[in-house]
Amino acid sequence: EDGFEIYCRPGDVVKLWQEIMAAGKDRGLIPCGLGSRDTLRFEANLPLYGHELSEDISPLEAGYGFCVKLDKEDFKGKSALKSQKENGLKRKIVGFELIDKGIARADYTVTNELSQEIGHVTTGYKSPTLDKALGLALISSDYAGIGNEIHIQIRNKTLKARVVSRKFLNKNYKK
Repeated sequence: EDGFEIYCRPGDVVKLWQEIMAAGKDRGLIPCGLGSRDTLRFEANLPLYGHELSEDISPLEAGYGFCVKLDKEDFKGKSALKSQKENGLKRKIVGFELIDKGIARADYTVTNELSQEIGHVTTGYKSPTLDKALGLALISSDYAGIGNEIHIQIRNKTLKARVVSRKFLNKNYKK
């Protein structure tokens, strides 16, 4: 679905909201909160700054290297990005599907089979479209291959997960 962010004077918010809702009533317009927005962007594999992209997570690590033109004139961070590309990424954002029952949330620890920390969850939800517990995690590149088993620390439990394609809504992804 399309989404829009609207800025206005605080005193105009109520009237603007009422007019938008009235204008869309015949078309089935319904409001949604940030949770809805977040699951929609997550299922579509769209990054959220502070989760999949940040000062500490580069566009290359996040899988958005196509957005960065390293052959262009100098820009802030270019040398660090070139170094990452030339030397290989030490960590990557991957998709995962929980094998065990649970919901992974942002900042939960990801471990390997030896319980060694290999990264953390950036986003996790029960996908309303696919009815599966899915997520994105920034993990060591050594474990980033599709099909690899990883483990998510959820409260006091260690749950199994499998690295999957981030193209959650691709018609080839199995429900």
